[in-house]
Amino acid sequence: MASVIRAKWGTHVPFINTLSRKRNLYSLLAVLAANAGGEVGVRVVPTKWVNSGIENSYYTVTKARFTHGFRDGRIEAVRTWKGQTDDAARAIDSEAMRFSWRTYADPGEHAALKKKLGV
Repeated sequence: MASVIRAKWGTHVPFINTLSRKRNLYSLLAVLAANAGGEVGVRVVPTKWVNSGIENSYYTVTKARFTHGFRDGRIEAVRTWKGQTDDAARAIDSEAMRFSWRTYADPGEHAALKKKLGV
């Protein structure tokens, strides 16, 4: 498969570089911010938690304010750690730039959808 891709697009495939790059939290939420308030309520997780096998742990974004063209700002979120949700929202600004982030997909919801569809 790699030889087919190399033959078609060359050695530096543009879409692979885009997909594999590190995304900080601001760049991840900037896509959703195009809709007014679309980033609020989104569940996000640091990629290192996923790679470490930590389950049922994520942040739910409660407030996001962007500056400098969505490259900086202030993000507040409620942390859910191993199924236990914190009482209050906390700022996750320091972690937003350091870590690579992705949206959280609950495995239970995926299993329920598969069962509902009969797959």
